[in-house]
Amino acid sequence: MHSNKLHMLSREAGRFIKHYKTNNIIKLLILSDFIIWSGNQLFAPIIAIFISDRLIGGSIEAAGIAVSIFLVVKSILEIPVGMFIDSSKSEKDDLYSAILGTLISSIAILLYSVITTVGQMYMLQVLLGAAAAIAYPGWYSIFTKHVDKNKEAFEWSLYDVMVVIGMAGTAAVGGFIANEFGFEMTFYIAAVATFSGALLLFMLKNKVK
Repeated sequence: MHSNKLHMLSREAGRFIKHYKTNNIIKLLILSDFIIWSGNQLFAPIIAIFISDRLIGGSIEAAGIAVSIFLVVKSILEIPVGMFIDSSKSEKDDLYSAILGTLISSIAILLYSVITTVGQMYMLQVLLGAAAAIAYPGWYSIFTKHVDKNKEAFEWSLYDVMVVIGMAGTAAVGGFIANEFGFEMTFYIAAVATFSGALLLFMLKNKVK
């Protein structure tokens, strides 16, 4: 039922974006991140509970360390990835970087459903941090290059609003799903949503330079 709600929310977002006069590349980028972040927000509010209650050696402190690991790894790798992407004039590199990072993220999220220890969780956080460092520079690069002239503030604002709406719509739903069907179900749905976002990015293959 709630997966249907997520689908309906994504469909309505697509209709909303379609009515605004922005180019198709920007629309696809926004819709992709809308789906990805909506899915991720299913488990984000309850991840600390999952870590402390379900993992061997888990605690609230471990949840905090997990966040730090993700951010540190992402921060270390993101600038080198961005420099590597900038070394090529082709936007294909930007796109493939965004797709690769997103696909890795979907795999890491799916693996959360089978881990049993804090150590395994820390390793997944390293993988998620690396995935984010690979995905973000490419995505930002394409968005920046194709944002419509004189609509920069509007289109960045549209992106931010749509993503936040998606996250707000699924935050409470994630708690319900975890309570009724288990934590694993939230990871399954989030992984599928992230993978779907990556597939949408593939649609840009023939649109970028």
